[in-house]
Amino acid sequence: MTPRRRLAGRALVRITHASVGITDAMAVRGDYLLHPLPGFIPGYDVVGTIQCLPDHADTGLVVGQRVAGILPRMGAHATLVAVHPSLLVPVPDGLDSATAATLPLDAVTATLALDALPQGDGTVLVQGAGGAVGAWAVQLARAAGRTVYGTASARSGALAELLGATVIDYRDPTWIDRVIAESGGGVTGVIDHAGGRSIRRAVRRDGRIVRIAFGGVPGRQRSAAARGALLAGLHRFARPSEWIVSVPVSASAHRARYRQILGDLLRRGSLGELTAPRPRLFPLRDYPSALSAATAGEPGVKPVLTPVD
Repeated sequence: MTPRRRLAGRALVRITHASVGITDAMAVRGDYLLHPLPGFIPGYDVVGTIQCLPDHADTGLVVGQRVAGILPRMGAHATLVAVHPSLLVPVPDGLDSATAATLPLDAVTATLALDALPQGDGTVLVQGAGGAVGAWAVQLARAAGRTVYGTASARSGALAELLGATVIDYRDPTWIDRVIAESGGGVTGVIDHAGGRSIRRAVRRDGRIVRIAFGGVPGRQRSAAARGALLAGLHRFARPSEWIVSVPVSASAHRARYRQILGDLLRRGSLGELTAPRPRLFPLRDYPSALSAATAGEPGVKPVLTPVD
C-alpha cells in the first residue's frame, strides 16, 4: 500500500511546534474525560509544515506551507501527523511558529465562550483571568468593548490586570458579593473553569454561565467533569442559563467556523492586536518537564514542544 493510500484523504504534517497544556497532563494520568483510556498520543495544538496533500483535493493549501490546527482527538506530541486538511489553517508570515503554537486551543476556547454569552457590551466575569484561556478571554472581551471582571490569585493577578480585567481575589470569602456590588447587581455572563455552583449568584437572571472546564482535584477531575457537565446540561434553560463549550467537539462538528475563528486569531496575533503567552520551549525528549511546566501553570508562559530540532 502506498503512503498516499494510507493517508486516506488526509494531509501529512511534519510537526515543528506543539503546545502542552493542563489537559495533556490530565490525559497522561488518565484523568481527562475526553480521553479516559491509555494508548493514545496527547496534544491538541499543532504547528508544522505540510509534507503531503490528498490528490485532487481543493484545500487551498500547498505542500511546504506552514500551518496550525487543533487535533480533536489529540496526537500533536509527535514528529509527524496525518490530519484532515479541513482542520488546518495557514500561519501568517508575521507570526513565528512557537508563538503560533500557544494559540489554537486556548484562544479558540475563549472566542467560542464569549460568543456563547449574551451579546452586546455587557459585563463579563472570567474565572482564572490570568490563566491559559482566561488571559485570551480578557483580551477578546475588552477588545469587544465589554467590562471585564476576573478572578485571580496574587500570582496571576498582575497579568490579568495588565490585560484589562478588574481583578478580584477568589480567596476572599466575600468575592462574589464584591462582583455583584461592582457590576451593579450581577454580571451578564461568566466564563467558568471551576464548575462551582455558587457562581450562579453573581449572574443576572437573564445572563449565562459558559462552562469550559469543571475543576476537581487531581485523580478526580474526570469524575468532576462528568458530574459538572450533567449539572450544566440540566441548567441549559434555567435562569441564568448554563452552556458548555468544548473546542474538540466544535472543531470536529463545525469546521468552517473553526477555521474562520482560528485564522482570524492567528492574523490578529501576527499584527500585535493580541498578546500571546511567551513560549517556553522543550525538546520532545524532555516531555516530562514540559508536562510539569504545564501543571505548574506559570502566568503568561506556555510550554511548547519542539519535536524537530
